[in-house]
Amino acid sequence: MKKIIPILVVGVLVLSGLGAVALDSEKEVNTKSIVTENLGGPKDYTHTVLVEAGMRSGCPACPATNAAWKSIYASGNYDFEYVGLIYEYNAKAQQRFYSFNPKYVPTSYFDGGQYVCVGTNYATFYNYLNSAGSRTVPDLEATISASWLGDAKIEISLSVKNNDDNDYPGTLRVYVVELVSPRWNDYNGQPYGHALLDFPWQQTININPGDTFEDSKVWNAATAGYPDIDPENIQVILAVFDDTPHTSYSDPPSGNPFNAYYCDECIATIIEQSPNNPPETPTIEGPTSGKPGTAYTYTFSTIDPDGDDVSYYVDWGDGTNSGWTTPSASGDDITISHTWTKKGTYIVKAKAKDTYGAESDWKTLSVTMPRLNSHMLLQKLLEKFPHAFPILKQLLGL
Repeated sequence: MKKIIPILVVGVLVLSGLGAVALDSEKEVNTKSIVTENLGGPKDYTHTVLVEAGMRSGCPACPATNAAWKSIYASGNYDFEYVGLIYEYNAKAQQRFYSFNPKYVPTSYFDGGQYVCVGTNYATFYNYLNSAGSRTVPDLEATISASWLGDAKIEISLSVKNNDDNDYPGTLRVYVVELVSPRWNDYNGQPYGHALLDFPWQQTININPGDTFEDSKVWNAATAGYPDIDPENIQVILAVFDDTPHTSYSDPPSGNPFNAYYCDECIATIIEQSPNNPPETPTIEGPTSGKPGTAYTYTFSTIDPDGDDVSYYVDWGDGTNSGWTTPSASGDDITISHTWTKKGTYIVKAKAKDTYGAESDWKTLSVTMPRLNSHMLLQKLLEKFPHAFPILKQLLGL
């Protein structure tokens, strides 16, 4: 594990480099012993336990904690959710981690700080999960759902019902995490698990007996600074904490005290994605004949069943294409001009694509660029001299 050294940088406390240095001494802190056997999963937890683990990339001891929580979670033997507070890159994670008055990194906090484990010790992790899971908690019943809206937006809906006989005052906190971080690695180069991105909710609540707190909002990942999120890699965790301060210690048994507010309810969900339907085959409207060297304008349109914006790709049949156009609203017409330089018959092909990459079938249109034959030459001559050759015009039916 690694001790934390506060350094003032632009008014914000950050941790020092790679040295494991205590705040009050030069003592090195060794990683705790690791016990790998499973000591038995939960019999019947009173609630889903929440674990928050403070870690950072520049910490040589953090890979062990990162790997441990990944492994324990993947085993499915324990009823818990966990959040990686990778605080050196994320201000929200740093704020949350520093609310525990930490002294070392890595440090794991169980149910808001009821139990604290410095470093990595599987036996201690198992014990604290089971102990936290056996705590008597108020009768709360939470639900949460998250739907992908596209454009890096997630609609989150939640409810917390108080089935208890007493009022429940506390704090609602919702965590958006990436199951496998594509942006933050540990000291050994392994991606962090369940890395916190943001808190869509951090607010006090007070629920009367029998009442339900309900809310929903659209969380915009781009606004939060993460426009590249993958909805299949996102988890949303709801946690409800009591409002009673319990004295706990980030340097057990009595160092670095903080007020712990215990987590009484926790539930998580992944992102629901509706099936994406491709746009309909587009229409093509425009001239089907003309002459080489002249620009002709064509109109393209389609409907996307999901109402998504669409782009068009046009193959002009002469070895050139439009590339994908700028997305436009479903049902809107777009126009593109093209010039064929040689005579011939060209098969124009067009297809549409929505913002999620689903493509329509091709639509085709045959366009002929003929030679200027003698009839066309006479017609052009008569157009130039409309009052000449009246008999010839009559014979030609012009």
